[in-house]
Amino acid sequence: MRRIFQNGDKYYVVIREIPLHNFMRKDGSIVSEAFNGWKEHLGAEHVLKNSTHFLFCHTVDDINYQEIPE
Repeated sequence: MRRIFQNGDKYYVVIREIPLHNFMRKDGSIVSEAFNGWKEHLGAEHVLKNSTHFLFCHTVDDINYQEIPE
């Protein structure tokens, strides 16, 4: 099951979580070529960041659901 995050009024489905250190240079800057390469490879539309990981995500445009009778 995939994780879903809400950020403001938008929802995101996490495709993959990758540790921040995989994209960091020694000076603390981000290696943009690697970051953008992963984003493109995964087909991520958006990237969120927490204290330890980048979260490569798809944006949820509309939630489709069906009522389950009780």
